[in-house]
Amino acid sequence: MRIQCVVSYDGTKFYGWQKQPDKRSVQEVIECAINKITGEHNVIHSSGRTDAKVHAHNQVFHFDTQKDIAFKQWKRAINHFLPEDVYIKESKRVGEEFHARYSAIKKEYHYLLSTNEYNPFERDYIYQYPYGKLDLEAMCDCAKLFVGTHDFASFCVYDQLGTTIRTIYHIDIIENNGYFTFKLVGDGFRRYMVRMIVGGLIQVGAHRRSKAFLADLLESKGEKKCLFKAEPQGLYLEHVYYE
Repeated sequence: MRIQCVVSYDGTKFYGWQKQPDKRSVQEVIECAINKITGEHNVIHSSGRTDAKVHAHNQVFHFDTQKDIAFKQWKRAINHFLPEDVYIKESKRVGEEFHARYSAIKKEYHYLLSTNEYNPFERDYIYQYPYGKLDLEAMCDCAKLFVGTHDFASFCVYDQLGTTIRTIYHIDIIENNGYFTFKLVGDGFRRYMVRMIVGGLIQVGAHRRSKAFLADLLESKGEKKCLFKAEPQGLYLEHVYYE
């Protein structure tokens, strides 16, 4: 049977989602937990990858197993073998046509930033922006550039195997007492795409770059590259949407 799970994790001590030799990954610790339960060599398939130090509130993955356990018990069983910085929030049985990655229709990321005085207790979870205030109105106006279907080759790391054309449905930026939340919803995001878009918007908010500068980058379709990548600690995979 195929089991779908929703997992949250603190990415601080991980080298990202994907398994890597001699490095701690979210995928590895979850697979190890499942294998202890099933006695099988299970491989989990996620909705996408997150990079080192990036967090997730609602990452989705699935796996196939022949182990006969009530689907609602998978949550408790897997959590029993997981470290404290990973937690299964939901588990359910799904049909074989479901795929955590290919069945997803859109994803939502949040990026958190603080312009307040440095707080060591927030350093792993909110980007501690050290350069003063940001112009919220300018960033909100500039964010409109990215809404719609575009070639985001200038705002991601890519190879020849996948398209860089993506659709962003909306970008919202909210400020509350020096804390900024960037909310991006799209049909998918290439590697570093969210962090580069946010990094560019921060430059506009700091009046170091203009809206026209970012528009030129976007229109170049990869001929020019965005050199502004926001720090990973502030990034969260917030939600994955399915039909």
